[in-house]
Amino acid sequence: MYSKVFSGIPAGIDGMLITVETDISNGLPGFDLVGYLSSSVREAKERVRSALKNSDCSLPSRKITVNLSPADVRKNGSGFDLAIAVSVLISMEIIPQNEIFGESIFLGELSLNGRVLPVSGVLPVVHHAFKQGIKTVFVPEENVREAELIHGLNVVGIRNVKDIIEYFLYGVIVGRDGSEAKVTDEIPNGKNISNERIISNEAAASEIMNVPDFSDVRGQESAKRGMVIAAAGFHNILMTGEAGAGKSMMAKAMSGILPKMTYDEMLELTKIYSVAGMLSRGNQLMNVRPYRAPHYTISETALIGGGDRPKPGEVSLASGGVLFLDEFPHFKSSVIEALRLPLEDRCVTVSRVKASYTYPAKFMLVAARNNCPCGFYPDESRCSCTWREIISYQNKISHPVMDRIDIKMEIRKLTYEEMFRPEPGTGTAEMLKDVETARERQAFRFREEKWNYNSEIPQNKVETYIKINDYCSRLMMDLYNSTGISARGYFKVMKLIRTIADINDREEIREEDVHEALFYRNEVTL
Repeated sequence: MYSKVFSGIPAGIDGMLITVETDISNGLPGFDLVGYLSSSVREAKERVRSALKNSDCSLPSRKITVNLSPADVRKNGSGFDLAIAVSVLISMEIIPQNEIFGESIFLGELSLNGRVLPVSGVLPVVHHAFKQGIKTVFVPEENVREAELIHGLNVVGIRNVKDIIEYFLYGVIVGRDGSEAKVTDEIPNGKNISNERIISNEAAASEIMNVPDFSDVRGQESAKRGMVIAAAGFHNILMTGEAGAGKSMMAKAMSGILPKMTYDEMLELTKIYSVAGMLSRGNQLMNVRPYRAPHYTISETALIGGGDRPKPGEVSLASGGVLFLDEFPHFKSSVIEALRLPLEDRCVTVSRVKASYTYPAKFMLVAARNNCPCGFYPDESRCSCTWREIISYQNKISHPVMDRIDIKMEIRKLTYEEMFRPEPGTGTAEMLKDVETARERQAFRFREEKWNYNSEIPQNKVETYIKINDYCSRLMMDLYNSTGISARGYFKVMKLIRTIADINDREEIREEDVHEALFYRNEVTL
């Protein structure tokens, strides 16, 4: 007997529907899986065989053929087990044919005793399936809350193979507490529970991250202003200064002044973590902007993404938040240079022979470096580096990478008086108000566009959204003619100017906005 059900597979942070067909016919007994399968999928026949046997549904001594299509797409992972088992049970006539199979998908791994185990990448798959007209998803119990984030789907949590048989034979699944979930019951979707989930997730995240307050950073008021500009327009930033001046602490505090995420940003970030297998067991919608700080020994693949089974790297895991690269020149040259495309394109494409995977990389780069390898320059009484070592250290970051960094700040050592001044410095709450003011202006300005921040304005839209008067135009012309600034650098200065005016809560761009942008861009002193 022939049967057909649907499953799915992540493709980047999107999904793809996979058709699982089974045919049981007379012939030499055997269980064959076909359809361009990885070893983890080919091994599914042994998991399915044992799971069905231990669920009192032994396979018949007949020829069983299971096909996963489309045949030209490589299938990876163990998430097809449940769909294969259901398809086989239909062909064995244990589960009756039902119209629901045409509008349902099945995701889950099977253990040998019939238990349905959680899998990664559920969210992008069910989101894609919903857009393709799928109405019901059958997933492991541990993945139910993740699937419920897609509003309007009927989500059924499955504990074991017997649950799926009960569902289609008797219309109920008996819960652990003895309660019965009927087939016609509405499963609460994400729209009903998202507010509770967002609040609990935000509280838990802030407690775990332990974000410092900017008021704990002594002095450095000019640097704090630069951090506000970076956060308001989502600009990349590089801090250079003596070791111990507060660079790392300000980078960690940056998370506290980033604006709240939009729902689309939350959903996209949750998809990324789902594909990476890093979504928490609560499977909550991720509404707190990420802060990622990989060590400088990280490999290019771990930072950018890829691998034998492509997964998102740190640049994608930091999407919508901060990617902090401390001791920036100590990263391998190949790793630093690999940042060029993600910084420019805001995405990463991993290409393979049969497919390519695209992951968002909408991160804000916050990098820090010392003035020299030992960290004491320009204090010549303590610095032991030669001039050649200092130049080599500072040149480790190439011009193309530096050109993609909007703000370049010098962090100087504090005096004793500045360190122990009794008046508190600018704190996170005050800085966040400036960021939110700028963010509100950007949200209104770009309400009909596909981007959210000034740093994302395409070059062909710069003149549309950034209008400067004649005097400011002459300042920018002098900058371009008298320095070696590139066209990219020029437009980055223009975007900084727009963000500074937004922080000052005005549409009009003034002369002081241009001077401040040039100061933080650190290309030239006028």
